[in-house]
Amino acid sequence: MMIPFDKLLHLTVGMVIAALVVILTGSLVLAGAAVLLAGAGRELYDAYHPDTNTVDIWDVVATCAGWIPVALAVRIFQG
Repeated sequence: MMIPFDKLLHLTVGMVIAALVVILTGSLVLAGAAVLLAGAGRELYDAYHPDTNTVDIWDVVATCAGWIPVALAVRIFQG
């Protein structure tokens, strides 16, 4: 089963956001909140622009899933 390119983009953006927040704040909790806010915010934007975008809850899930590899990396490297 192939993962749609759109979901991979959401996952990648979630990872970048999470990594930046962890680098800037050192907090995985804030990173998770930022990723959730970004994913939900994008879908809210999409809801107000139905002519060019579609709302998909799985996009939010894919964005939030980007937090997981960052959290694992932080836990591994922090010891």
